Amino acid sequence: MAADVKLGGVTDMTVGTPWKVILRFSIPLLLGNLFQQMYNTVDAAVVGRYMGSEALAAVGTSGPIINLMVGLFIGFSVGAGILISQFFGAKNEQAIRRAINTAWFLTLVTGFLVTVVGIQATPWILQRLHTPEEIYPMACSYLWVIFLGVTISMYYNMAASVLRALGDSWTPLLALGIASICNIILDLFFVVVLKRGVAGVAWATITAQLISVLFSAWRMNRIKNYTKITCDSLHPDRHMVGGMIKTGLPAAVQQTAFSLGMILIQTVINDFGKYVMAAYVVVMKVDALCILPITTLGLAMTSYSGQNIGAGDLKRVEAGTHQGIVLSMSITLCLSVLLFFAGKYPLMLFTDEAALIQESTHLLRILCPFYWMLSVIDVLAGVMRGAGNTIIPMLNSMLCQCFIRIPLLFFLMEIFQTSDVLYWSMVIGWACGFVFITAYYKSGWWKRRVGTFAALAQEKRED
Repeated sequence: MAADVKLGGVTDMTVGTPWKVILRFSIPLLLGNLFQQMYNTVDAAVVGRYMGSEALAAVGTSGPIINLMVGLFIGFSVGAGILISQFFGAKNEQAIRRAINTAWFLTLVTGFLVTVVGIQATPWILQRLHTPEEIYPMACSYLWVIFLGVTISMYYNMAASVLRALGDSWTPLLALGIASICNIILDLFFVVVLKRGVAGVAWATITAQLISVLFSAWRMNRIKNYTKITCDSLHPDRHMVGGMIKTGLPAAVQQTAFSLGMILIQTVINDFGKYVMAAYVVVMKVDALCILPITTLGLAMTSYSGQNIGAGDLKRVEAGTHQGIVLSMSITLCLSVLLFFAGKYPLMLFTDEAALIQESTHLLRILCPFYWMLSVIDVLAGVMRGAGNTIIPMLNSMLCQCFIRIPLLFFLMEIFQTSDVLYWSMVIGWACGFVFITAYYKSGWWKRRVGTFAALAQEKRED
């Protein structure tokens, strides 16, 4: 079979050996995600090393709030990526242009609304999270800066989604590589030199993301005529708006529900005090780095599935799914073993407190033996999203988080009163999600949704 074909800097995933195409596409995507994690990792490392556990806890408690505010936009970017990948598979350039223009408009509107609401709601939300008094001022200043620049972050995420849908995983990688280096330098400059505290970390992040946006825009203007960004690009196509909302709304609901769940969990964490808050931040930073291959392959499968659905090749989608699962599980099992026996070393990047490292290592060992379940969940969810079926991944995520983990967490807390239940409830939620999404995929019901957007992708150019 022919190797994958490059079309003006983008990748046609409808040809070539599936696992090779997926892996080749995933490598720059993985590196890009590593750079993305460097934002949060470097921020946490600088804060933990130079400002202590209180500042680290302040940054950590802000995360769920930010995710809640941008949840709906995540859905729009997912919907835009799915439609564009299917249009690309159908080789419909006019539809691609209309979808991209609509995506820019939605990003601008959503960014403005999130900024206004986020700045106004920050104090109220922090109070409802039981944020300790010594942490509250730092968390508030950090969130205000992040919300001021949230539109910049949204534009990068939308650009990355569009480029991945077109098979270009290199531009997001290069953009993040440049921005991550700037972020490290700016973190040290704002925190160590200017003494701006956690707000300085936020300013460094926003500035670095602006560099990502500018680079991505420059690259998109050089790929094809239908990807160019111009002054008249910021207008919506009502049919595309409807398609993005219909496709992306389940992902938006999923993200919002997940974020609300994390806020409830954060209230439990905050009740333990700043020490457990700091430990949770450290564990989750290392956890996020270690599951990057899983989430990366899930993103790759969305583009792969979307393009092949647009091309009308369902058998190729199924072959790629099986090969993607084998690839994801192989990588995950190797990383899980390394993390179980040597997990304390990455934890030492964030703190030199022996007791904190010991506690964090114990908690991390609860999670890592079960990452293989996530590897299957993310691949299958990516395939279904690419096929236009975003409802099942949404329901699966809500099952794991809202219906299993959170009720179980509060139930176990009443019995054991230990931070271990934060992680065991997470593992049990993964197990339930694994059973649900695997059974659904094997039933074949997901194929019934394949034609929902395939017909739209195949519309004639003159239309």
